[in-house]
Formats: sequence, structure tokens, C-alpha cells
Amino acid sequence: MILEAAFRTLSQKGYENTSVKDIADAAGVAQGLVHYHFGSKQGLVLAVLAKCCVEMQLPDHGDALGGALEAFEHFKAMLRNRRDVDRLYIQLIGVGLHDSQVGAGVLEDLRHQRGKVEALTRSVLAERSLPIDRAPSIAGAVWGGTLGIMVQALVDPEFDADAAVDALAAMSIALATHPEHVAGHGQHQP
Repeated sequence: MILEAAFRTLSQKGYENTSVKDIADAAGVAQGLVHYHFGSKQGLVLAVLAKCCVEMQLPDHGDALGGALEAFEHFKAMLRNRRDVDRLYIQLIGVGLHDSQVGAGVLEDLRHQRGKVEALTRSVLAERSLPIDRAPSIAGAVWGGTLGIMVQALVDPEFDADAAVDALAAMSIALATHPEHVAGHGQHQP
């Protein structure tokens, strides 16, 4: 109940414009109860971040390439249906740049999310008997691309997020499935 109220209030008013009192009022509980369970506004925000990220889970799939393609489709659906989650997530990344407690939680989540992409990338590479040493760099690029698409979808009403996700999927799948791309790791071509 408190987390749902915190999510709604933070999504509507933003981090800077939301107080613990606002959240307690929205939840219909005493402000002291919020402090008792979460310690601080930052603690509550980190709990909301953890709850939001449940929505960002990668789907499980029998084969790695199918799982990767399904993950991109899932991301497109999230961009359409969970703008409030995206808005809050991007805002918390910004807050984390200036608030060390929120920043630590955001960093942990970013690493966790990127790690899930990396695990899926390793699986795609392994299915094709390709070296898995590129998985971290591919995952970093894919996760960075997803965040960039998320930001653009939030701020530009004319941005075609589905087409951007499709392009990111095509590029990352090509990079992870074509041996000539994997063989060039670390070497700059003229």
C-alpha cells in the first residue's frame, strides 16, 4: 500500500516535489509509519525502484535468440504501457547523480539489469559456439541503447520508439550472431 502510493505520488509529482508526508497522505497512513518501514525518503525511493524494476524483467525463453527477440518485444510493450515507470526510472538515475544513497541503489539496479542482458547475450553467443568475451560490451551497448530509447520516447512525441527498438535488436543480434563481428573484438579497423 505504501509502495503503491509512493510510486503514484513520485510519478505524478517527481522526486524533488514529493515529501514523505505526501506519500503518507496518499497511502492513508501516518508519516511515522513510512519512516519506521523505510527509514528515509531515499530508503522509500529505493524500495519503489526495486518494485518498478520487477516490471523490467527479461522473459525466460527456451532458446537464447528467441529469448532475446522476446525481450525486445517486451521492451516495446513497456515503452507503450509503462511510461510512468520509465519516467520515474530516468528521474531516479538523475537524482542518483547527486544523492549518494539513491545513486548506490541506481548503480546496483543498472548493473543488475545490464547483467541480465549480458547473461542472455552469453547464451546467444554460446548457442552459436562463438566466444563469449564480447558479452559485457554488447550488453553495455544494448542497455545504453534501451535507456536512450526510453528517454527519447518520453520527451519526443514524434519519436518512433518501436522502430528504434527494432533497429537496436537487429544491430545487437547481428553483432552477437555474426562471427566476423565477434572476431574483430578490440581491434579498430581503418
